[in-house]
Amino acid sequence: MKRELPEKYMKNIRRAYINPGLTYVLTRFCDIFLYVIEVSIKIHEDPKMVPCNLYKFLKICGSFRIFEIKNIEEMVDIHKQRIILEISGEKGKVVLPFEVLIKDEVYLIYEIIKRSKPIISVILTDLFLNASKLGSVFKTSKIILEKSYDIETSVDEMIYASMTGITGGFAGAFNRAVLFKEDGTNFKVHRALGPVDEIEANNTYEAFETLEIDILPYLQEYTNNKEYFSNLEKKIKSVSIKKRLIMKNQLLRKAFENNVTIKLPVSNLDQTLVTALDLRGEVAFSPLKISQENFAFYLCDNRYDGKSITEEQLEILDYFAKQSAIIWQNKISLNLLKEEAELDMLTKIGNRRGYEKYISSLSYQKNQKIAVVIIDLDNFKEINDKYGHQKGDEILKIFANIAKKSLRKTDRIFRYGGDEFVVILHDVSRENVVDIVKRLLDQFYSETNCTFSAGVSYGDSNNINELFDEADKKLYAAKQRGKSDLVF
Repeated sequence: MKRELPEKYMKNIRRAYINPGLTYVLTRFCDIFLYVIEVSIKIHEDPKMVPCNLYKFLKICGSFRIFEIKNIEEMVDIHKQRIILEISGEKGKVVLPFEVLIKDEVYLIYEIIKRSKPIISVILTDLFLNASKLGSVFKTSKIILEKSYDIETSVDEMIYASMTGITGGFAGAFNRAVLFKEDGTNFKVHRALGPVDEIEANNTYEAFETLEIDILPYLQEYTNNKEYFSNLEKKIKSVSIKKRLIMKNQLLRKAFENNVTIKLPVSNLDQTLVTALDLRGEVAFSPLKISQENFAFYLCDNRYDGKSITEEQLEILDYFAKQSAIIWQNKISLNLLKEEAELDMLTKIGNRRGYEKYISSLSYQKNQKIAVVIIDLDNFKEINDKYGHQKGDEILKIFANIAKKSLRKTDRIFRYGGDEFVVILHDVSRENVVDIVKRLLDQFYSETNCTFSAGVSYGDSNNINELFDEADKKLYAAKQRGKSDLVF
């Protein structure tokens, strides 16, 4: 009998592919199982005649400490190849004959579970169920990542998606998730998802007539500028805690320093926070590093079903926390780039590129009555020539500020080029357009002693390009009539 594998088998052992799911299960099994599994191998003397599953098992034996090869016997009869497993000090053995070794690996795993002692079979089945849950987690993560690729998706929507992954039964399955964001010398509740009390929790759980299959139906519930993610958030939105109290806590400080997710009893938290959030038992804490100077953290619990926080929940929370931090960072960077690309740096209003992008989006919106106003500051070249470009820039900024204050949130203004601006007035009557433009002209003249000319067109938003051309012609007519004029 040999205990060392002959070199002739090593090439095929090294090439053997082990399913990552099986690797995960075996890694977990090693953490739980404290006994040594003794392995006896009967293997064909010709490496070409050895089943692939036997090579895979030998590779596993060399990778996990719980397996100890006791003997290796080379065989001439191909059908006598087998694997024999015994637990050190225990009676009974698991025999995997040649007929099993030549089947797909799924049958091999099935035979191991079926032929093992009940306690081992239960442990392995539980581990396989948890491993399969990771498939749902990765599916959820994939959906979130695909959504993050859309440049129009906001940071807030991505936070909602991540928190849905953390609390959804298809992934993290926490009862509640609270996001605290750095705010001066405090960490303040930024967003929260989950039931506000026992009654809402029971109503929510009873409403699940079917399985929660994936995250997509929940993402469709998100609306832009959603004030609150949940009633829970509405209740605790004002809750904050001093940063020094968080960093004073050794466990939480270490979690921040090492960027790891931990669970801890609520007795280790500041009592004010425990009371404000109605915490009980234990919580999970997961730090987020948004930038070098900007931090946040998730605080999650199983407040209403009373279940212990599992290692799998911690890993899922850690995964989504790190994913949301990266997406958060990227979205901030993209938004800054987008803002710079579509913003006029002098006046801080939209530039021509911003205008082009905005009017292209109008075709995807509901058709409505709009007014297009093209404004040209009068005698602007003379102002630059006489007083210098610094004075000219000041006039441009004053006009932009007056316009921003005068217009409604639904209206838009863009610096189209030089001293020319485009204003789009939404959902406005023809009669009101003249009043709005004249009021803007009066305020501009009052502050600068300067005037502007304007051309205005009115019609359907679907015809924005035709409206622009018409307004441009009206502006030319206004200039020809002596400036400081409006042609509608």
